[in-house]
Amino acid sequence: MRPNTSFPMETIKPTRVQTQQLQGSATIPFRYRILLYLSIILLAIDLGINTFSEYLATSEYIQLIIFIVQDVCILLSITLLILMVLTTYVAQAGLLCLLLRMFRFSIVTACIYFALCAAIQTVILIPRFQLKHRVPNIFSRKEVLILYVIQRTFSAFHYYAMKRAAYRLSDPNFYQSSQWLKKIWEQRRMAFTSTTMNTVSGLQPGTPTTRIICCAIQ
Repeated sequence: MRPNTSFPMETIKPTRVQTQQLQGSATIPFRYRILLYLSIILLAIDLGINTFSEYLATSEYIQLIIFIVQDVCILLSITLLILMVLTTYVAQAGLLCLLLRMFRFSIVTACIYFALCAAIQTVILIPRFQLKHRVPNIFSRKEVLILYVIQRTFSAFHYYAMKRAAYRLSDPNFYQSSQWLKKIWEQRRMAFTSTTMNTVSGLQPGTPTTRIICCAIQ
């Protein structure tokens, strides 16, 4: 007698959750791969400018153009990071403050790096435009050299923070309903319920109940 090798349909048919997870893992890399590559390209351009700007600038005007390109790349990197955060499912579900806390290190680091770049560019360009030619030994000034070293050293933290945020945002949990998101909503509901009960139990008879209850996610 030939054994029955057929399996029930329930054992081979994927569930709805598994189907959504497979679809999410298939579409999310395609959707955000361009943003990830663009972020890496902007960081590479900034790294190249930090490395070769003094060799490529044959005049003060070329130096100005190079610095403008660098500032635009930094601003685009910050804008791209904020855009990637805002387009996540978690942000659209009302947990934008949670995402901002998760990626505040990258955002703050990028803003500080932009300020350092603007400062070093200013102290380099002002003498060159005042003297109408390229100053051969601009780093002989102590304040310029110190600011230059600080800016170049801090750039490593900027590159690390931006790449870390970009790769972290490629997690499918940010773009679909998941157990992680459900757990956060459950914590928020329990915290709101506990705060409401404590507030109601602490009210005196006849006291108006018009209070604003703030709920924060730890």
